[in-house]
Amino acid sequence: MDEAVKECPMCGGTMHYKESQAVTLVPGNPKPAISVTREWVCPDCDYFEDAEEEG
Repeated sequence: MDEAVKECPMCGGTMHYKESQAVTLVPGNPKPAISVTREWVCPDCDYFEDAEEEG
């Protein structure tokens, strides 16, 4: 599968789609809370923006 890319509005470089998960353990709750973050990141200038949900 090809990696999703788009142009950075700040520097014109190539932004990459990044999806990360954060696991939070809540005292008293046996199941961890998992939050997913989807964003576009530019490795050239460190610009980032939230990815919009598609479909």
